Amino acid sequence: MSKKYHFKIENVPYEWDREMITEQEIRAVGPGIPETMDLFVKVAGKPGRLVESGESFDLSDPGIEKFYSQESSSEAGAC
Repeated sequence: MSKKYHFKIENVPYEWDREMITEQEIRAVGPGIPETMDLFVKVAGKPGRLVESGESFDLSDPGIEKFYSQESSSEAGAC
């Protein structure tokens, strides 16, 4: 029986069958997070941190990784 790793997206719990998960894999889980939205990881006691394109996370680290998305910021002066 393989070990399951846990993480959350928008407070919805998910299981993963590998220790590592990439930014692209996170975006594909559940209803999905489009590339047009920013993806953040919540760090205890700190503001959320923007997830970089291609970044990977080790789900075997203590605690549960918590991810959330929000609309990408528009650039100043953009219509």
